[in-house]
Amino acid sequence: MTKESYFRSDMLSTLIDKIIQLTPPALLAKAVKFIPAGVFEWKSQAQFRWIVRYAYKNSRFYRRRFDELGIDPSKVKKPSDLGSFFTTPLDIVDHAEDFLCKKPGIVFESSGTTGRNKRLYFGYDELDEIGRLSALGFFAWGLKPDSRVVNAFDFCIWIPGMVAHKGLEQSKIFGMDAGKVDPIEVYKRIPIYKFDVIMGEPTWLIKLTEIAEKNGSYPLKYIITGAENMPQAARPWMEKVWGGAKVLMTYASVESGGAIGAEVCPECDGYHIDENGFLVEIADPDAEGYGEVVFTTLDRTVMPLIRYRNKDISKIINDRCSCGIQFRRLARMRGRGDEMVVASGGNLYPLMFENILKDIDAITSDWQIVFSLRGIKEIMTFDLELREGQSADAVKERVLNNIRDRYPDLWKNYSIAIFEIDFAFHPAGALRSGKHKLLRVVDKRYAK
Repeated sequence: MTKESYFRSDMLSTLIDKIIQLTPPALLAKAVKFIPAGVFEWKSQAQFRWIVRYAYKNSRFYRRRFDELGIDPSKVKKPSDLGSFFTTPLDIVDHAEDFLCKKPGIVFESSGTTGRNKRLYFGYDELDEIGRLSALGFFAWGLKPDSRVVNAFDFCIWIPGMVAHKGLEQSKIFGMDAGKVDPIEVYKRIPIYKFDVIMGEPTWLIKLTEIAEKNGSYPLKYIITGAENMPQAARPWMEKVWGGAKVLMTYASVESGGAIGAEVCPECDGYHIDENGFLVEIADPDAEGYGEVVFTTLDRTVMPLIRYRNKDISKIINDRCSCGIQFRRLARMRGRGDEMVVASGGNLYPLMFENILKDIDAITSDWQIVFSLRGIKEIMTFDLELREGQSADAVKERVLNNIRDRYPDLWKNYSIAIFEIDFAFHPAGALRSGKHKLLRVVDKRYAK
C-alpha cells in the first residue's frame, strides 16, 4: 500500500498534501496563520490511520508487537484504539533495524539512558522534507531571503546540525555551517560575514554571549536555539547583549528528526506543534494536564515512530496564541521522567559518570552528580565520598583526565567553558545516610 493509494479515496487530504509540498516555504509561512486548526487536526488523524497500516505491513517490529497485542490495524482510527501500545527509547536501542520499513539512506545516533546509543534511520528524501519544513520555520520566525546565518548546532553523529543545514539549503538563505566549534571562532567571524542570525545550543550560546559582553557585541536580529533547556534569566540577558535580538526556541530530538514544535513569537509561551508532521499526545496526565510527551511521526516512511514515549514532561495548550497560528502548543518542559539530564550540550546519564569514576580507588562507590545554575552558567558538581587519608586534589585530577580520555565531546564542551565543574567531598557514608536509594544524577537547574 502506498501513501498515495491510501489517500486516493480521500481527495481533500491528498490536496492538502500537494499544496504543502508545492508551496514555497516563504509563502507557506505567511499562509499558515490563515489555516484553521481543525484542518490539520483532521488531516493528522487520517495520516495516523495510514501510518499504522503502512508500518504493520512493512516493519517487523510493528507486525510482531501488534500481533502480540491482538491489534488489527485496519480497525485503528485514532491513537486510543491502540490501547496500551507505545514505543519506547529501549525499543529503539534493542530493535532499531526491526523498525525499518524500507532501505534507509542515513543514520544518526542519540544517547540513551542506559549508555547504549539509539540508532535513527532516515531517507535522503525525508531529510530534504525536514529541511523544507525547517525553512518554513525560518520564515515564520521572521528571517528574510537576505538574512545571513551561522549554524553552530552540533553535527557529530547527532542530527541538529544537519537539520539546520538542510533548512538553510531549502530556504536559499546565505549561511555557514560552523558546527559546535569554540564560540570565539564564531564571534571573530560575525563582522567578516555580517551574520545577523545565530543558531546553536543554549549552553554554547551563553558562552558566546559572555564573549560578546566582554569584547563588544554585534547587531544580531535572531538567536535560534534548542536541544536543551534555556535558563529563564538567560533570554533577556542575551537579547540585551545582542542589541535586542529575538531569542526563539525549538523542541526537537534525534528521534523526531525535525522540530515537533517551535516558538514562533516571544509571546507564545510554549511550542507550536507541527501538526502536519506529528500527532502529539500526553500520557498519564496529572490534574494540571502534565504528563509524558508521546508523538507519532506522520510522514516518515523509512523508520516511522508510532506513539513514541520520549520521557519529557509537558502538557498541551489548546488556547489560541496571540500570534494568530492556530496549531496547539506544548508547554515548556517540566523535566524528564528518567535520570538522564540534557545539559552542557549533550545527553548525560548515570552510566557515563560511573565510567568516569569506576577506577578511582580514593573514593567510595557512593556518588552523586548535581546540575545547578550559578547565575546563568551551568555547573556540574561531583558530590564524592573521599576515603580517609586520600587527596581531594588527586581525585579532581583523575576525574578531569577520565572525562578528557573517555568522553571527548563532554571534555570539548568543558574546555571551551560551556559549563563549569565543581567538586564537593564528603566522608564515607554521608551521601546515603538516611536514604534507601541514592539518586545518581540530580537536576536542580530549573527547580521551583
